Amino acid sequence: MAEELSFRRAAQRLHVSHPALSQQIQDLEDEIRLKLFERNARRVQLTEAGRVFLVGAKRVIGDAREAVAQAQETSKGDRGRLVIGGGLSALTGPLLQDALARFRTQFPEVEVTVLHLNYRRQLPALLDGSIMLGIGPLALLETERKAPFRTTGIASSDTSIANEDEQQQICARLLLRSSWGIACSRDRQFPKGERLALKSLKHEKFLSFCPEVVHGYEDWLRDFCQRFGGFDPEISARTNSSEGIRNMVAAGLGIFLCSAINVRDQTALLDFYLLNEGEGQFELYAKWKKRTDASATIHKFIEVLEESIKDFQD
Repeated sequence: MAEELSFRRAAQRLHVSHPALSQQIQDLEDEIRLKLFERNARRVQLTEAGRVFLVGAKRVIGDAREAVAQAQETSKGDRGRLVIGGGLSALTGPLLQDALARFRTQFPEVEVTVLHLNYRRQLPALLDGSIMLGIGPLALLETERKAPFRTTGIASSDTSIANEDEQQQICARLLLRSSWGIACSRDRQFPKGERLALKSLKHEKFLSFCPEVVHGYEDWLRDFCQRFGGFDPEISARTNSSEGIRNMVAAGLGIFLCSAINVRDQTALLDFYLLNEGEGQFELYAKWKKRTDASATIHKFIEVLEESIKDFQD
């Protein structure tokens, strides 16, 4: 009406009757207690209050349309936020850094926050909504079924995890598997190109993470060495960071039992040898709550992460 300044033309444009439109205008003026239009037999024009109201109304309509568009983008995963929790190796490695850079380029309107959470804390954080996506093993050595160092793989790409109650709420997707070995100083004289027998390392000094940083690693290390090597490893030092492990290994202060993926970017500083013993492999998972409004964003980030993993492994 404000654009046409004619009840007849405005009614035709809006596909309503002339009387109905006139009544709507009258109702609006009564509601806001302002006269928006000057009417006479020859023409209709906006009052000064009507002109101001029109400017504000257009702005409100524009904001509403923008809000609808942003909400639609959010439902598609193109806008919004994503809170990721990851374990130490996942957070400090180049793999997640590469995925974050790619995701920022492809989806600049998604605000991504990355929190350091050890594997034990990821599941409760997913359940209470503190994080939206967890990256790491399923759990650490609570039971053989839940351990990240599995002796059998999961065939499907998606699987529910943990106990029966949690299975109803949490999903996980296997991202990669990586073989076990030991990282050592470049000065060590192990036979090049050969797999090592774990039992031959029983007199070596092993390095470990502090329990509060990577929950369960030391228990797993002892169990692994006892089962496959027949000895209890001597833990010579512990650290709270991947950088600390790398520096101590490079300095020859001990060896570190880990997966091949953990030292992929450290070959200039360290040597890595695969082990003969041990049927298991390290398994890295993406974990999320089944019922979440952010499922589209989560799946888009997982797709980008899988692209990074593929390029990283090529």
